[in-house]
Amino acid sequence: MFFTFYLETVMKITDNIYLVGSGQAGCMISNISDCHVYVVETSDGLILIDAGVGVDTERIAENMKKDGLDPKDITHLLLTHSHADHSSGAKWFKDLSGCKVYVSIAEAQLLRDSDLMDQGLDIAIEDDIYPADYVFTNCPPDVELVGGETFTVGEWSIEAIHTPGHSSGSTCYLMKHDGRVILFSGDVVVHGGKVMFLNCEGSVMADMRRSMPRLADLGVEELYPGHGCWVCADGQGHVDKAIENLKHLGPPSNAF
Repeated sequence: MFFTFYLETVMKITDNIYLVGSGQAGCMISNISDCHVYVVETSDGLILIDAGVGVDTERIAENMKKDGLDPKDITHLLLTHSHADHSSGAKWFKDLSGCKVYVSIAEAQLLRDSDLMDQGLDIAIEDDIYPADYVFTNCPPDVELVGGETFTVGEWSIEAIHTPGHSSGSTCYLMKHDGRVILFSGDVVVHGGKVMFLNCEGSVMADMRRSMPRLADLGVEELYPGHGCWVCADGQGHVDKAIENLKHLGPPSNAF
């Protein structure tokens, strides 16, 4: 059984950017196993970044309502990857709002009909990260990304950047509007340039070394990862640290 603790309010981080779900200590506003779940408010509906673990997902929707956001206005759900804490809530939101679900083509089949045991969910259950009776909820994606696609939602331009390493389909979303440059990085890179690897299929350090330079020279100001701290200034500096630390033969000193 999941044990859940909640704050009383949702966190509006900056203009148009909200944290609406997280199980992280210090900002625990939804299920304890949820990644950070963000909303971007646009002139043409809401963009949801990741969807949480799929348990008590209605709490995320209630958080949105507390800040005047209608979850039925979600038009796009951008999944950074298919690990359970990021994607198992996708079907709940798709059923509620009819939103389009985006995920890397490398993990589309896993999201669609796999139980994700080949991505380490069985190990996570053995490690008590998820309860023994946890079941991943599949969701048919609407858009399968190869990386490099650009599209717009309202006033925001969005680029999908395929950055495998944490998982085979890990994808960062670069968003721009009115001089703002924002990167939603999932589990690819977090505050301090830290990178995350798992002891399971799809998590490959050499893949991350090859793909991380795709995030160089983007001019990122705001960096919103799936876990840990976010930053609202000089996000590129944190990304650059990760790129530098992955250049060497040994494992990066700030991997976790």
